[in-house]
Amino acid sequence: MRISGNSRRPNLNDSGMAAVEFALILPLMLVIYMGLVELSRGMRTSQRLDLVAHTLADLTAQKIDCPNPAAGNSATTCASGQAGLSEADITSIFSAANVLMGLPTTDTSMKMTISEVNITAVTATTWQGKTSWSVTRNGATARPCQVLSPADVAPVSVTTIPTSYVQVTNGVNPTTGPMIVADVVYAYTPGVHFEMFKWSSSPTWVMQRTSYGPVRNTYSPPHIQYYMTSGTNCNGSTP
Repeated sequence: MRISGNSRRPNLNDSGMAAVEFALILPLMLVIYMGLVELSRGMRTSQRLDLVAHTLADLTAQKIDCPNPAAGNSATTCASGQAGLSEADITSIFSAANVLMGLPTTDTSMKMTISEVNITAVTATTWQGKTSWSVTRNGATARPCQVLSPADVAPVSVTTIPTSYVQVTNGVNPTTGPMIVADVVYAYTPGVHFEMFKWSSSPTWVMQRTSYGPVRNTYSPPHIQYYMTSGTNCNGSTP
């Protein structure tokens, strides 16, 4: 049977096919792109928070001089041969943390606590860590004036201390003496607000870090005395 010319398959025009395919995959590509951007921002924020916690502990732990009463010292005189922190000193340290985080110095979104914890031997085989003083910013929780419980928990836990600081680890006794503990809590909000998912508000992830730094001045004992006007001095009026 002969097929007439009129029944042959007509020529197809596929000039717009690429545009249709691109329009179909564009939403998926945008979601992947925004996800990668937000992931990188979140990872960078997490790394900065690590740096902030370490810097808070390190700057405080290496304090080597005693503040002048005119510089915000709550005491009239400093104890001889000891290092101490004035209110001006601690304010400068907290302000430096905001700069490291990329926040304005007046920003209050990052909660910070700096404390001194003294590790002492109770018996020949037992040790304990007790808070000497604690100062906070932006509504953070201070470490209470008590013996901290040995526990390996996720930060921030203001009532505990890692077991390696107060128990024998791999046959090595813990190091006694004061150390500085910095606790940082930051509520991270993504820059992409995800309106396309019809969320009523942007999600927020709470990032928390704790860093430890042994007091490194050359005084004996290497204690950082409390001469601030904010915070809590667990030793009472005695620095």
